[in-house]
Amino acid sequence: MTMRREKSKPQKSQINKQLEAGVEPQKPQVNHRQEKFADYLIDVSKYVLTGVVITSLFNDVTDKTIIYLVGLAVVCSTLLLGLRLTNKRKDK
Repeated sequence: MTMRREKSKPQKSQINKQLEAGVEPQKPQVNHRQEKFADYLIDVSKYVLTGVVITSLFNDVTDKTIIYLVGLAVVCSTLLLGLRLTNKRKDK
């Protein structure tokens, strides 16, 4: 005899089950290492801005354009990466 497989109904996802039961779906766990690394990158951005760019305004530096360009590139890249890693979006 040949065995026929019965078509099984698709399983409802966990979120749909929770919504039908009247329970609010669980939010994903926050990765604390990622949050700390994001805070670190934002702090690095602030320190580079303070240490490199602003102090070069007060000191007599011969080639300010390279210092400004490199400093601002580091500031922008670390700030953007730090903000991207933060997971502080508000769910509506």
